Amino acid sequence: MAITYSVPAGQVFALNGPATVTVGASFEEPVIGARGEAPDAPVLNSLSPATAVAGDADLVLSCSGSGFDANSTIVFAEHDEPTTLVSDTEVTTIVKPSLFAPADVAVCVRNGPLYSANQTFSFTAAGGQTARR
Repeated sequence: MAITYSVPAGQVFALNGPATVTVGASFEEPVIGARGEAPDAPVLNSLSPATAVAGDADLVLSCSGSGFDANSTIVFAEHDEPTTLVSDTEVTTIVKPSLFAPADVAVCVRNGPLYSANQTFSFTAAGGQTARR
């Protein structure tokens, strides 16, 4: 017996077996966790640094957590950033404080359609004052 099911882009398909999965050439590789369970989202525990002075030079942002892989992407202020995988517990990107005014921005890590919880990165004014909420 054959069953055909189309999985929309960005959605996760969980399969309880026994089963055979065939992927067409025009589709992305399916994400299937152990024993048919959907994979876990990445976990973001901390940012280093977690602050910068608005207008300063570029810096390397290190995100520490777990569940990172070659497809992990840092989402900084709602934008996917070029991301370097250091290990399964660390990913990095370049932050450009020169593009920001004093403010707090959300940072998370995305593995395909799965997102970590947000951490906050703060841009401060030159005098060390933080953004008003």
